[in-house]
Amino acid sequence: MKDTITIIGAGAVGISSAIHLQQRGWQVTLVDRREPASETSWGNAGVINPASFVPLNNPDLHSSLGRYLRNDTASLRFKKAHLLRNLPWLLAFLQASKTRPARHNSRALHSLTSQALDEHRALMQRTGNAHRLTESGWLKVFRHGGPERAAKSLDSFSGRLMREMGIDIRVLSREELQEKEPALRPIFDSAYQLMVGGVVDNPGLMLREHAMQFVADGGTLVQGEVSDITESESGVSISLNGNPHQSDRVLIAAGPWSADVLAFARYRVTLAVERGYHAHYALAGGPTPVHSVHDIDGEYIVGPMTGGLRLTTGVELAPRDDSSNLSQLEQVEPRLFEAFDIAGRTDEPVWRGARPTLPDGVPVIGALPRSERLWVNFGHQHIGMMTGPVSGKLVAQQLSGETPDTDMTPFRPSRWIHKLRASREGSWFGQRLGG
Repeated sequence: MKDTITIIGAGAVGISSAIHLQQRGWQVTLVDRREPASETSWGNAGVINPASFVPLNNPDLHSSLGRYLRNDTASLRFKKAHLLRNLPWLLAFLQASKTRPARHNSRALHSLTSQALDEHRALMQRTGNAHRLTESGWLKVFRHGGPERAAKSLDSFSGRLMREMGIDIRVLSREELQEKEPALRPIFDSAYQLMVGGVVDNPGLMLREHAMQFVADGGTLVQGEVSDITESESGVSISLNGNPHQSDRVLIAAGPWSADVLAFARYRVTLAVERGYHAHYALAGGPTPVHSVHDIDGEYIVGPMTGGLRLTTGVELAPRDDSSNLSQLEQVEPRLFEAFDIAGRTDEPVWRGARPTLPDGVPVIGALPRSERLWVNFGHQHIGMMTGPVSGKLVAQQLSGETPDTDMTPFRPSRWIHKLRASREGSWFGQRLGG
């Protein structure tokens, strides 16, 4: 009889975990309250690049803190009351930006990003949607300063670490950039190109196609709400749409909702969210871009998608479910019109989503503390779509008793997750995290 597992969360991480477990003979039920890839995984830049392994909280952040504290940049907006309510997370986040922990965390993330392209190719071959990936690398463009500025930017913490990890980077002059990406207007002085990787033309649809292949191969997909989790010696019971559902194991891969799900099992996690937005734009004419482009001075990322050019904004630190604040999108939209020949925004609604962020920027992958039946795989910050197939493979290897391809010590859940204890009065309490 096959081992059974229920995965809570049908985003990039949950879908990938389900497929890898299915390939190892598990009987898998994938649960989400909405269609697969409808939440966090629907909105991203679609970039798959091994160089995206340096977390946002690294030493390069320190020189920009004064500017960010003005709370008016397109790269970062925040609600002060929200940060104060999450002060332990914020202090741990800043602590992790120091050189030593940042190097440690970057190396851990590189063990994921370095495998991402191969793992995406394998899933695409299985599903038959490899046409969605264009392996064109990634452009970082500068509006002024010439090639000297592009080269100097690589002297940063991030740049030095990328080169240390063997990332192939080419500095481009204005003329070389224009030849490389003719869709860009000639307002940029220079760029550097990350040579390996590329962009997916519709990340949400790609993931839904993977989910449908999972079902075609015998997996079970259930749409519903989870409202309780009870672990026993014989297995795990969850309340699904008000009805009991039993399995041998449960894997929580619910992204920014993972803390809510963990609370049902009496666990606490130091988890914050980084909200972001995207909108689509139609070109007025001329060539269609073939690269994903990070406009350093414009403070946005844009890439070619099936729905037009997708513009993605910077980070907003605010409560996950607050109403939208489009100020960052409105701030960068004119810069996009400067860079490309844009006809206007398409009719597709502006997307808003939340990305799960642990204080060190490194996901938790493995069994929960004091449990053998409850497992987690979440906290991928901005790179969940890219690294989902890798972390899905790693957690499937662990659950199946295999030796993981990567040292799992940096991803241990006990860093940020603790089991709560019952008091005599029946309430629950536990250690405050973030140390």
